[in-house]
Amino acid sequence: MLTTEFTKATPEYVTVSLTDHGVLQVTGPDAISFLQGQLTCDLKQLRDDSWLYGAYCDAKGKTLGTFWLFGSGECVQLVASQPALEAIKAQLQKYGIFNKIEISDVTDQYQLFGVFGSAAPARLAELLGAPLAEAEQAAVSRTEQATVLSLGAHPDQYLCLNRGEAFPTNSAESLWQALEIERGRPALFSGTIAEFVPQMLNVQALGGISFNKGCYIGQETVARMKYLGKQKRALYRLRGHGQLVSAGATVEQQLGENWRRAGTVINAVSRAEQTLDVLAVLPSDLDNDVRLRIKDDDVSLLEIYPLPYTLDES
Repeated sequence: MLTTEFTKATPEYVTVSLTDHGVLQVTGPDAISFLQGQLTCDLKQLRDDSWLYGAYCDAKGKTLGTFWLFGSGECVQLVASQPALEAIKAQLQKYGIFNKIEISDVTDQYQLFGVFGSAAPARLAELLGAPLAEAEQAAVSRTEQATVLSLGAHPDQYLCLNRGEAFPTNSAESLWQALEIERGRPALFSGTIAEFVPQMLNVQALGGISFNKGCYIGQETVARMKYLGKQKRALYRLRGHGQLVSAGATVEQQLGENWRRAGTVINAVSRAEQTLDVLAVLPSDLDNDVRLRIKDDDVSLLEIYPLPYTLDES
């Protein structure tokens, strides 16, 4: 079980198999131009040695999934949770029929795993036979057998797509999920897909929305929320006591002697027995000392914890 926040006490070396994520590939001469009109991030900023964070919306501006995107030219790949990947693929195929592209789920071509910790750069470089880019940069490193995305520092964190011999893992997937919650970086699963505008998931704070790139699917809703001040909900990090819950569970807040619905769990993980770390969408004007709990878990109690980034008024 987990007892310490990874961003406060860096572990030596954690590596996990990311079985709940997948890889979608878009190839063809129209790949970049097509995706530019689909995604919230600006693909003009994409370089061979960098990745972009972003979201994909439906026509109403609700988020189908968040992702890491990388590649260049006629081949672009993105990594997202499996349920989000399915939703993203279905909509891309609907809009892509008049473009010179091919959309494929290529998850089975890779071993997808995550690595983080103080020894991660050296150990991973040894396994791959090549040095890695700096962890604090949104960098992509490539070898003959793998593509590695540097996702953050303190602790150094990497997402690896391996095409060669299987790499050993030493930990449960929940450790990766716990670090992602500490980072305030949401992943959408069943129960939360197509429910929230990207700003409600703090995608703009993570650099995942371009407000000057031009039109894309859902852009009108996203822009209206920013420029007309319509955002009433945001992503919060919560921590406290309670039983482990799934994405889509209801968070309640105390009002006097009663409890009322406040929002929705996006991601949750148990750090120790009856101890929860949660990302949840809640009202933007929530007081930091509000008492929160999970619906139907009357003994649960959650508090708001700080995020590693700041939110603007958009």
